[in-house]
Amino acid sequence: MARTAAALTVTLLVVGAAAGFGLGYYEGASGESTVTTTVEAPFTTQQIPSTTTAANQTTTAAPGPIKHVIIIMMENEEYGDVIGSSDAPYETMLASQYAAAGDYYAVAHPSLPNYIALVAGDTFGFSTDCLPDTCTLPYSVTTVANLLAAKHLSWMEYAESMPANCSQTMSEDGLYDPEHVPFVYFSDITGNYGTGSTSDYCDSHVVSLDRFWTDSIKGDLPAFSMITPNVCDDAHSCQLSAGDTWLSTYVPLIINSPSFSSTALFIVYDEGTSGLGPGGSQGGGQVVCLLVSPFAKQGYVSTVQYTHYSLLATVEAIFGLGNLGRDDATATPMSDLFSSGFPGA
Repeated sequence: MARTAAALTVTLLVVGAAAGFGLGYYEGASGESTVTTTVEAPFTTQQIPSTTTAANQTTTAAPGPIKHVIIIMMENEEYGDVIGSSDAPYETMLASQYAAAGDYYAVAHPSLPNYIALVAGDTFGFSTDCLPDTCTLPYSVTTVANLLAAKHLSWMEYAESMPANCSQTMSEDGLYDPEHVPFVYFSDITGNYGTGSTSDYCDSHVVSLDRFWTDSIKGDLPAFSMITPNVCDDAHSCQLSAGDTWLSTYVPLIINSPSFSSTALFIVYDEGTSGLGPGGSQGGGQVVCLLVSPFAKQGYVSTVQYTHYSLLATVEAIFGLGNLGRDDATATPMSDLFSSGFPGA
């Protein structure tokens, strides 16, 4: 896909001088910025049609040593084009300091089926980047959100440049694309079939990226978070270097936050540019998946074959969620990336 440069104005929250693997690593990164946050209402009592979850029954963090899982979704690069590239020095540094899945594959092309697979354990036959008004899944289709709700664990999707909570349409400036926000494709979450008013449940769970920093400051990070940068910052419509720069600014905020000591942060690309799959099969390309966490093996590169279903199975195993009975049920959790904290390790 052709790439175009874009000039963006981004509001950043930087908590003083970063320590550890902080902002100072990446050349040109600034140690100062303006603090702007948007405080939104806390969770209210909601109901998923297949799983009733009252706010006062939902806990923010899991009981185990890993209390928070965060997944940051990047776009459209092969593993070999990122790790070791001069356009991705920050991601290369993270791979050398933490753990990398060195044989990890997307499951399909284009983007959307990979996002759907990652949260629901199946592509459901999606083969295009269709919008929710033509591709919404019915109420009966469950996701990891249902599994979390059944365990009274909280979840959120944080999307950069999203014009309104639970938006199912492209933003006017083109920076927000619902094809990269899988939860808005499930009627069980949105309360509609791709058009019309969205449910209060979706409006309180699929929100602006600004809310992530607000929740982090308040100590209210959910058990499961998915972060979707906008289409420039995820390297979809801008150069790989733009995505790496974005990560070099935002990831240190997570690393240097109080919650990082109990967090497993995954940075993963939705698809690559090849048709590779595990063992030479058809797939969506070999892509980067990094585990940035105090629980990660330092400088470890796994040779085990994994896919997006493996990452979903990993989330399920960390929180003891069971599975959705789809491809996540047979996928191998990525336990070898962890030095500690992983159940049964």
